[in-house]
Amino acid sequence: MIASKASRRYAKALLDFAIEQNKVEKVLNDMTLIHDTIEQSKELRFFLRNPVIKAEQKESVLEALFKKSISEESWGFLTLLVEKARLDILFGATVAFKQAYQKYAGILEIEVMYAEEPTDKQISSIKSHLESKTGKTIIIHKIKTPELMGGLVVKMNDTVIDGSVKFKLQQLEQAFFKAAI
Repeated sequence: MIASKASRRYAKALLDFAIEQNKVEKVLNDMTLIHDTIEQSKELRFFLRNPVIKAEQKESVLEALFKKSISEESWGFLTLLVEKARLDILFGATVAFKQAYQKYAGILEIEVMYAEEPTDKQISSIKSHLESKTGKTIIIHKIKTPELMGGLVVKMNDTVIDGSVKFKLQQLEQAFFKAAI
C-alpha cells in the first residue's frame, strides 16, 4: 500500500516524537498492532472511514481496542487523529510509520522471487552482498513464483534484478527476432 502525503506527514511527526521520547521501538510495536488489527477487519476499516459516524463513537471503539495495549505516545496519536477528523488515514499512517522507521533504522526490505527455493547459503550470500552495497540491514521476503522456471528475481524498492530463466528466454527470443529481420 502506498501511503498518502498526509499519512506520511503524520507518521513522520510521530516518529520524530517517539525519537524525542526515546520510545521508538514501543511506538513501532503499537503501530504494528494497530495496522494488523485494521488490516484483519474490513468492518473496522469501513467504520473508521465512515464520515457519518461521530468522532466520539470512533474514539470509544479505539479506546476499547487499543488504549490498554499501547503506549501513551501512540494513544495520543490516535486521539489527535480523532480530534483532527483524520481517522481515514490511520491505516496509511501505520504503513508510513513502518517505512519511516525502516529508513531511520537503516533497514531495507527486499523480495526474492524464485521457482526453486534457494539454499540458505544463496540467501545469505544475497543478503551480505546487498548489505555491503547499500550499507543497510537487509530483510529478505522469499516468494515462490513457479512461472519464473528457474533463477531468481530480486526486488529492492524500485529496482528489479531479473536473473530468471523466463527473462533469459525472453531476451533470447528478442535477439532471434532482431536477427531474423
